[in-house]
Formats: sequence, C-alpha cells, structure tokens
Amino acid sequence: MIRRLCLRATIAGLALAAAFGSARATELPPQLKPNVVLTGDAITLGDIWENIGDKAGTPLANAPAPGKRITLETRWLVAVAQSYGIDWRPATPFERSVVERAGQSVDIRAIETELREALAMEGAPAGASIEISNRQQLHIVIPTTTSPTVAVKDLVYDPRMNRFQAVLEAPAGAPNSVRFKVMGSVFASARIPVLVHAMGRGEVIGEADIQWVDVREEVVRRDVISNPRMLVGLEPRYQLRAGVPVRTNEVQKPVVVGKNSSVTIVLRSKFMTLTAQGRAMEDGSVGDVIRVTNVHSKQTVDAKVEGPGQVSVMPGGLRTLANN
Repeated sequence: MIRRLCLRATIAGLALAAAFGSARATELPPQLKPNVVLTGDAITLGDIWENIGDKAGTPLANAPAPGKRITLETRWLVAVAQSYGIDWRPATPFERSVVERAGQSVDIRAIETELREALAMEGAPAGASIEISNRQQLHIVIPTTTSPTVAVKDLVYDPRMNRFQAVLEAPAGAPNSVRFKVMGSVFASARIPVLVHAMGRGEVIGEADIQWVDVREEVVRRDVISNPRMLVGLEPRYQLRAGVPVRTNEVQKPVVVGKNSSVTIVLRSKFMTLTAQGRAMEDGSVGDVIRVTNVHSKQTVDAKVEGPGQVSVMPGGLRTLANN
C-alpha cells in the first residue's frame, strides 16, 4: 500500500513538473530573428519573432522578390509589435531583421532553347545560332518553389535584318511569372570540333579531348579544322583555349626529337648498317626532315625523323658517318 502511494506521488510530481515546465516555455519572451529566409509570398509575424504563440501565422507584408532582401529597421519593428500586441522591446536602438526571399536563376540555355524553337517556327534557318544582345541583363530569379521553365509569349522576327525581339516569361504559365524582353540576331551556324579543355605543347589530342559546338558560319574560314580526324593524334604548337575554333597552323604532329637533343643517326643499305651520335639542330616529328650534326665529324646533314631519339640518312650521307 505504501509503495502504491509513493508511486502515485512520484507520477503526480512528474506531471506537475512537466506542466510547470510547459508553462514556463509558453512564458518565454518574444525574440527577434535577425536573419530570415522565406520561400513563400508573404511575411508573417512568426517569421520575424519567436515565442509569440497563435499570432505567429498572422500575415504582415508581402515578401521581397525572389533573390532580393529587405531590412526591417528598429522603429518599424517597434510600431508593428505595439500594433499587434507583441510584448517586445529592442535591446539597442540598432536591432533589425533582414528578410530574404529564396530564389533560383533561370538558365540562359533554357532561354536560348525556347527562342530557337520559336524562331524556327517563324522561318529562321534550321539549326541557326542566336546572339542575345541584352544577355548581361538577363539575370532572372524566380521562386524556388516553382519549376524554372521558360515560354515565349511574343516574338517579332525580321528575316531581312536577321534580328528579333521577344517577350518571355518564367515560370511558364505561372500566375506570378516574371516577364522580360530579349533582343538579338540570328546567324546561320555550322558544327565544328573544338577542345574540351585548354591544351598546350607536348599534349597529344585524343578523341576524349574533343567536343562539337555550333558556331556562326562566317567564323568557319578555310583554315579552321572541321574534321576531328585532323585533330586526333596531333599536339598544339602553343597553348590553345577550350571551346574555340582550331586552325590548321595551330597543331602539329607530336615532336619526338627536340632541338639540341641527342639522337642516333642511322644509315642502312643492302650491305651494312652504320650508326653515329648526333645532335638535332631543330624540332622534328616522325617523317620530318631536320638538320642533324654529327658530334664527332661536326658535319651537318639532313636526316629523316624515324622515332624518339632516332633519325636516318640516305646512302649519300655515308661519308659523314664514316668520319665519326
């Protein structure tokens, strides 16, 4: 019997402590939130203050535009607190709350895709490339709760001048969509192979280093490489940037004999094979004819590069080798 009474007393005590703790929690004074990030269209009292009970869901003002922020100053916060009966006073004259609306940027590539499709329906050349003249102004931010889709609402295309202007909206079809104007030009385009990343001398270009891009047709001159086979296995003569047209004089076969490097000079005939040590006077790739000096006779001959560190001379070079 005594144990039961003790147990009941303990349970009652715990219940009382819990109730007391809950009461204390609800009595916590309102606390100002110095930084707030919103996803919705409205600012509520609960976005600005903590511990205000049922008043938290009360709408207060429109949220800033996606990606924008506003600063709620002390005087305004005091006036709102008094108006809604919130027991809050600023600790200092400089207390404030910065409210930011979360947003996402509309990808410029989505804008270009929609424009190309709309222009094609208006008679623009198939596969044409476009150049947006006000591209730097197209930083369009929309709410994170919507899909970043784009729609062309109005388009005017002048085929004689190859120019266009259009009104687009994002998100497409949304009641709170943002409308913006786009202007630019239309150009006939061509697909060419370019480097995926920057490459320099000594790096051999492989298939994985190449990608196709669309460029304005007028950019593709006679010396611009349009066939990837003319790139694979070659190396840049100097540092080349990624994504730009590559010209024929900007690449070469890989250098296997460097200038001033030691080489083995080989002469082969039906009856003998002679070798001598030489020094290359210039760079050379396989198949190139370069000048080589015999290090013993000091004579210079023209030799064909056969591979790394090896060149060959014709039988006419026999005397040069014989004097080593």
